[in-house]
Amino acid sequence: MFAGLWRRGSVWPWCALGLTSCAIVGAIAWEVWPRTADLSLVRPRVQGTRAPSAAVPERVRVRLFFPHEAKGNLVEEERIVPRRSALADRVREVLQELTRTDGTGAVPACPPAAQLRRVFLDQFGILYLDFNKGIETLAVGNESRAALAVSAIVLSLATNFSEVKRVQFLTEGHDWFAQVGTVDLRRPLQPQLLEEQTRSTVSAPPEGTP
Repeated sequence: MFAGLWRRGSVWPWCALGLTSCAIVGAIAWEVWPRTADLSLVRPRVQGTRAPSAAVPERVRVRLFFPHEAKGNLVEEERIVPRRSALADRVREVLQELTRTDGTGAVPACPPAAQLRRVFLDQFGILYLDFNKGIETLAVGNESRAALAVSAIVLSLATNFSEVKRVQFLTEGHDWFAQVGTVDLRRPLQPQLLEEQTRSTVSAPPEGTP
């Protein structure tokens, strides 16, 4: 009889252990379930959020000069371009704009085939423009029109950058031994003189005007 009671009594510890385990599992499930439900609600919102938009670059106004096909002088045009911090990048921006016109009679001042290799400014305010061989097409053709194109480049750079006093054209890292009309490309060009010459040309009355 005592053996049977001992066998029946030995079951109770196991039952108590099982009940304790169930209670622990239930408590853990009670704590975890609300957090899991909350995460399931938050997750779609995280996926649906948009990345912050990139800052819009600041833009500035520049004054450009172009030879006019029919008038035989320079015409001025204002454009809006992105602001650049480095002088070399700003010079490249202006030269790139000088390769494009709006089709109203003005022609590009800078040949589209001309690629600027390097640009630097010395302590005397001379801006050196080192182009590839494509710049040599600037001196081909009508000398008067070519001289106006050179004047347009120098005047555009001097007008927009006060630190530029003169402009020296180079090709493939060497001096460009060429002369376009009265413009000698072997020496740095003074934009002040070109500006005065251009103003007198632009302000001249058309033929036949009394």
